[in-house]
Amino acid sequence: MSRDLPRRPDLEHLKKQAKALLRSMRERDAHATLADALHALARDYGFASWPKLKAHVEAAPPPPPAASSSSPAPLFPRFTEAAKRTLFFSRYEAASLGRLEIAPEHVLLGVIRGAGDAARAMFQTAGIDHDDAHAVIASANAPRQEVIEPVQVPFQQSTKTLFLLAAEEADRLGHEKIATVHVVLALLRDGGVAASYLTGRGMTLDSVRAAAAADRAAAQDDEANP
Repeated sequence: MSRDLPRRPDLEHLKKQAKALLRSMRERDAHATLADALHALARDYGFASWPKLKAHVEAAPPPPPAASSSSPAPLFPRFTEAAKRTLFFSRYEAASLGRLEIAPEHVLLGVIRGAGDAARAMFQTAGIDHDDAHAVIASANAPRQEVIEPVQVPFQQSTKTLFLLAAEEADRLGHEKIATVHVVLALLRDGGVAASYLTGRGMTLDSVRAAAAADRAAAQDDEANP
């Protein structure tokens, strides 16, 4: 089954996904190249080759001008309280790891800290906890940058895209609110370090979507046990 291409795909973000995929490929084949990873990524999105995927992205209409705020303001009112907490936690996680921008993997750590009921249950089933995830993310974030408090830590463009993916997942499931489980689905679609961590522990798009669809109330009830 092909993965869903984001509504406004970004070539630089896709190239980052390919680099993350290459690291995984080289665990099985030391001779794998970036061209191999780009081709595999394109096939994963349903395209015959990277040039065809690249041409598709370049032919898409340009996105509207970005909002001045570093937060995804138009989506924020749809976030449950638990999902909003993950934004706060992700800033803390990025700064504590010596990063001056919030990447998707920092959002993963924020979600684990502040997960609502449905996401928390999935993490427990997969044996995922904050300490284990933090160790993996810290390794991927080395070396550290100098972070002097107080400092504004903005979201990376890829992280802003992540929240759009979360909104798409909520819409796909017919959910009014964007909850932590939808952020987990967006992380799985992102294809970076966070996705590799989650899939390495048995979480998949299909399984998480199925769980969220099977219990609509739990997927939306992020506030029951903050």
